[in-house]
Amino acid sequence: YKDVIAKVIYDKNHPRIQTVVNKVGAISNEFRVPQFEILAGKKDMVTEVKQYGATFRLDYGLVYWNSRLEHEHIRLVSLFKKGDVICDMFAGIGPFSIPAGQKGCVVYANDLNPDSILYLKTNAKINKVEDYIFTYNMDARVFMQSLMAVPDPETKSKCQFVAANCCSEEMVSGNEHSTSNENQNDVQESFDGSSMVNTSAKRRQETSNEGDVACQEDANQTKKRNNKKVKSSGPLPVKPWEHIDHVLMNLPASALQFLDCFDGLVHKRYWKGSLPWIHCYCFIRSSESEESILCVS
Repeated sequence: YKDVIAKVIYDKNHPRIQTVVNKVGAISNEFRVPQFEILAGKKDMVTEVKQYGATFRLDYGLVYWNSRLEHEHIRLVSLFKKGDVICDMFAGIGPFSIPAGQKGCVVYANDLNPDSILYLKTNAKINKVEDYIFTYNMDARVFMQSLMAVPDPETKSKCQFVAANCCSEEMVSGNEHSTSNENQNDVQESFDGSSMVNTSAKRRQETSNEGDVACQEDANQTKKRNNKKVKSSGPLPVKPWEHIDHVLMNLPASALQFLDCFDGLVHKRYWKGSLPWIHCYCFIRSSESEESILCVS
């Protein structure tokens, strides 16, 4: 009865609802994009979604989006502070990156899906945070290694990760075709330092409690800020190989496999301040336990 149900939904809600779709099959493609069949309405899956005062434009046929994760988006972003440096390894269309930019964080956002990066840049412009978000389209490991590579003195002034005074629409769009050729030249085969993965249980508990308390308040503050579109001078110059505050790994199906990229990634000679938080999402099967997940990671 799916066609009948779809027609009833469409007829009773048109024109507010333009298209009715049905998810088919399991997510198995490289970019983790669900497959849909259109049951009623126009053959177009481009739409806009609003969350915590931000607007997200997307094409359900090309990118991944799940509105049920709104609370988690708000909870995590509530932990960020203005001026924090965020690395979003699997950024998608920006459910974490956009609100982080709205808080005044400097965000390095990467995704392997070129369509996700296209919509991420579009959403950065829609929400007027393009000066705070730098987009990259490459493998997540290459992205982190390139980001953390210390440039040679001769090339330092040209490094795309440093030139904050070029934090403009031109720079953001210029990253669309990043092939990592220049970045890979900067990547060293071995990195001096230790893993950033280990953090103390006390620190995890304190931040978790603070995030739960501040979650809704932070969402309300974000909406208030968005209602007052105050022009900003943009972020201060940032050197990610010296300090990063948070690393996001929102790819539950395979994020654990990327944790090894942090081993030896920090250069002790250049690093300043505390090690970053690494927020890694994963699925856990009924046959698995928290201990087994920790062993894998």
